[in-house]
Amino acid sequence: MPKFTYDDIEINYRKEGSGEPLVLISGLGSNMRRWNFQIPHFINKMTVITLDNRGTGDSSRPDYPFTMDMFVEDVKHLLDHLNIKEKVHLCGISMGGMIAQHFTLKYPDVVKTLLLLATTPKTETAGLTQPTDSFRKSFDDPEAAFQTRLAVLYTSPFRRKIKKDEQLYNKLKSEVVENPTTANDYFNQAAAIAGHDTIDQLKNIKQPTLILVGNKDRLAPHGNSEILHQHIPNSKLEIIDGVGHGFIVEVAEKVNETMWNFIKEHLA
Repeated sequence: MPKFTYDDIEINYRKEGSGEPLVLISGLGSNMRRWNFQIPHFINKMTVITLDNRGTGDSSRPDYPFTMDMFVEDVKHLLDHLNIKEKVHLCGISMGGMIAQHFTLKYPDVVKTLLLLATTPKTETAGLTQPTDSFRKSFDDPEAAFQTRLAVLYTSPFRRKIKKDEQLYNKLKSEVVENPTTANDYFNQAAAIAGHDTIDQLKNIKQPTLILVGNKDRLAPHGNSEILHQHIPNSKLEIIDGVGHGFIVEVAEKVNETMWNFIKEHLA
């Protein structure tokens, strides 16, 4: 994957396909492989751009607390580096959806449509920035971390499917155990989440916005998406039945179809 550097921060990114740009932003502790079930679908339709957020994958991992504005500027500098002049379709999941909100508010002229997946307008996460020793130690064993991730992200029927499908199991496992996010990386990212609150600014988001969430999401319950929908004027909310926070994998085809149908309405 190519990289670029600005202000001593190295950003690992991926750019494929042709057509209007779709920017995909991953969540807390996740690298760009979180979008492995979306990228193949969209590279035949659009220019797909994604990145390892600072603190993950092959991007820089400076050891200090991050802010939302740092993540926003990473994305903006990437678009400038790629000489992207046209407006982008901006999509983020979980923390990536928070970054996407802040980006749109700061650079409204850069964003054509906004897609917010399994995210929230505000977080109460003091525990994330004041972690227990046991939570820190959970990062020492990538295999155990992967099993915890499965339990948090997916429903029981899908977890059973994963365990029976070796290829799927290994694909999901590689996101966690290869070049893993460390405890310091995770909590440096979490510092940005702790300061996230856009509720009073959401009315300023004028872009057509698609909000997707699973009705069994325990990390970002769908009530948060309903608040986003209430406050973003030109928004559409779809709550997907029977899935949780990892719905972009569990029902990838439905998610891809829903995203594409929305984006198609706003292509030039």
